[in-house]
Amino acid sequence: METLLKSLSQAGTAVIADIFDTLGRLPPVLDNSLFPIPGPGIRFAGPAYTIAGESQSWSGQGDRDKLAAIDGMPAGVVAVWAGNDIRGVCCFGDLLATAMRARGCAGVVVDGGVRDLAYLRGLDLPMMVRYRTPAQSIGRWRVIARQEPIRVRGSLEDWVTVAPGDVVLADDDGVIVVPGILVAEIAAKAVEWANKDSRAREDISKGTPLLEALDTYGHL
Repeated sequence: METLLKSLSQAGTAVIADIFDTLGRLPPVLDNSLFPIPGPGIRFAGPAYTIAGESQSWSGQGDRDKLAAIDGMPAGVVAVWAGNDIRGVCCFGDLLATAMRARGCAGVVVDGGVRDLAYLRGLDLPMMVRYRTPAQSIGRWRVIARQEPIRVRGSLEDWVTVAPGDVVLADDDGVIVVPGILVAEIAAKAVEWANKDSRAREDISKGTPLLEALDTYGHL
């Protein structure tokens, strides 16, 4: 899996999206409003570890299911949080993010909110999140499932389903999901496409006309 992840990550989300197009599949790109923490330049890839929650009124000192979900994360995963109908409150903040980092989480995608951004920016845990908020989730939102298929907001379609073990990739262009059954096929194509794009870029930089490059490489 490590070699496959490296091939996908090096190719980048744009190349992966193009490969989906050539396979006649809609690229499973997540919503474009997700923004990076700590900022531009982040890049991460890994198998999805899925967590879903929903807005609920409840009482108590903490969401034990949320804490158990984080305690159960293996190293190398990308934690994908589905906020569902969450509004204005966070999925987690500094302490829970610190726990994810300690468990070797490769990255985090949050279809919802986070808080304590000043701390998160220095945590060395790359994230793509929907919004920031100072409001906690205790008493307002709680985790209802983990390691089950979840739905998060999409870019080319309203919703994208993410299942445990699907590969999630993020970089400056956004976030895309590769279903587990397609990982090997798309990783192999990603190596070919990345090499082809490098040769095309080199030719174009030397003045090769775009139409000639199109005829040579078949895609620009």
